[in-house]
This record gives sequence, structure tokens and C-alpha cells, in this order.
Amino acid sequence: MMKKTYLSILLSILIFSTACSGGEGPREVSAVTSSAKSTDYLSLMPEETNILFYANFRSIKQTSFGAELSARFEDEIGVNRGDREYRDFLEATGMDPEKDIYELWFGSTGGDWHDNVSGAIIRGRFDEKKIVEYIEEERYHRLRQTNYRGHKIYNIEDNNRGNDDTEFTFLNSETVAIGDVEWIKNVVDLSKDGGKNVLSNKTMARFINEIPGNDQLWAVINLSEMTDGWTQKIRQQGSAFKGTKSIENMQSLIFHTRVDKDARLYIKGDFGTAEEAELLAETMNGFKAMAKLMVMDDKEAIDMLNGIKIKSEGSLILINTTVDKNFFDKVDEKRKKFGGGPVKLL
Repeated sequence: MMKKTYLSILLSILIFSTACSGGEGPREVSAVTSSAKSTDYLSLMPEETNILFYANFRSIKQTSFGAELSARFEDEIGVNRGDREYRDFLEATGMDPEKDIYELWFGSTGGDWHDNVSGAIIRGRFDEKKIVEYIEEERYHRLRQTNYRGHKIYNIEDNNRGNDDTEFTFLNSETVAIGDVEWIKNVVDLSKDGGKNVLSNKTMARFINEIPGNDQLWAVINLSEMTDGWTQKIRQQGSAFKGTKSIENMQSLIFHTRVDKDARLYIKGDFGTAEEAELLAETMNGFKAMAKLMVMDDKEAIDMLNGIKIKSEGSLILINTTVDKNFFDKVDEKRKKFGGGPVKLL
């Protein structure tokens, strides 16, 4: 199971990496690195992976829409830039997460609610010696180190929390693995010996191959290996949720988006049967129709809702929409009109 420290580290990386590199103007990207689907990195993800998430921060930041997002959320990101600990980290390590985090792969077994094994591979620019020295000099932290097949696996010990099960290791100067120790050792083994990985998992490989090669943000979830735990948890809590059977029938969920002048979002869910997919699509479109009735005098709001396309094809539900600068402008306008604040990053 992911621990609080692990989530905090990943969240910090995501926030830092959404900012545009200082001094660089936005440019359109005609060709995106194909490393998202290259065996160089996916071959390090364990075969048992049932959840896989990928983000190409470097490519997104170099698009005009990425620059727009950075400018829109500049105040929130600026809090992190101005934080003393953040500045100390830059000075001590020579690493700026805003510029030096390129790509991230997150994987999880997702098979059991309590015994989940997960971790992330982060590609960027890292100086292991400086980063370790910085952490060791922190007032409330110290590093516990173990050696595994020539790699040092680090665990941050916190005086306030004790040991955390999340650890990290440097595979090389541009690759860090962070997560559960079992997951990290599996990644190290794959980096040394090769062997079966997520691409050997025929179900996951089929889903991954459906992702367009130039999409910078995507996720693949093999729900057929996870839903038993989900429904069991719902029942244990005594929920009256009536969609349990639909969840049990879900087979997969695929999300991907291409970012350039805007962000084009695609979601595909397989519900096992055409009847389940059609019923859910009708329900979702019903909610959309209700929302349109609530704003029937607001043409712009109706246009925004009409831009969300939902349909079923056989056992599949397909959802797509486009998000651009105008979308955020309209949302901010509506929120202010009804007494809300501007859209927040978090």
C-alpha cells in the first residue's frame, strides 16, 4: 500500500514539473519522444503491473497549452519556488525539479486492497551524491541504507513518524526508482537480468499498444484483476451502492491525452457486456442533460457540456472532450458569477 511519504514525494514532483522552464518560450512540439512506450523503461515495470500511468512533463511544458497552464497556476507554483527548503534543495543538489524531471512511469499491482505493491520510475537529471548528502543533513531526517545487487536502496527515517516502507534507489544518473522495497528490488532485477515485465503481460501489452505514440499523458488500468477488492471493500463498509455489479463487470479503463494548443482527452472503459455499457452511457448522458437544464439560459455553459461526447460501442464506453484556454476562462467566469473562486491546481 502506498504510504503518505510516497504520495507526498510524487505530488511534489508533479507540482514542480508543471511549471515551464525559466527563460524558455513556449513552442509547439511536432514530434514527442517515443520513450513512453519503449522497452528501455517499460521493460523495468514488473509483469504483475495492473495500473500503469505515464507523464511526459518535458514535452507538455514545451507546448503553448502547457505554458498557459503554468501561467494560470503561477501563484500556487510560486509558493513552492519561494519556499526556503525548496531553494536550499536547488542550491545543495544543483537539481531543479521544475526543469530536471523529464518523464514519470507509475505502476501498481492493484490486485488487493491491502497488499498493493507499487512504485514509480522517474527520468531526469540526478546527482546521487549531492541529493543523499542533502537529505542526510536535514534536521529531522536521516537515511537508512541497504545494498541490493550493487545499488544502494535508501529509506528516509523521520523522527516524527519512524520508518516508512517507501524507499528509493538510483539506477543511473538519469533514472530513479521509488516505491515499496519489494517493487524496487523487482525493478533492479529487471534492469540487471531482463526477464518478464509488463510487456510480457498480454492484457496490459494490448492496452498499451492502443495508446497513440505521441500522447504525453496516459493511463492503463486492468480492472479485471482489481474489482474483487473494490466491491469487497464497498460491502464491508455497508454501502448501499447499487452499481456494484457494474464495477464487477468492468474489464479495463484506458485514458490518454495529447497536449499542444489544447488538451484532447480520451477515455475508454470496457464493461464486459453491451447491456452494461449502454446502460451506463445512457445514465451519464442523462446527468449531462440534467446539467444542461440547470444552465439552460447560459449558452456558453451548454456549449461546454455539449463538448463532452459520451457513447457506447458494444461493451465499450467512449468519452472524449477538448480542454483549452477558453475552457478555463469560462469555468473561472462561471465560478465567480456564482460566488466561487478561480480554478485551483490542487
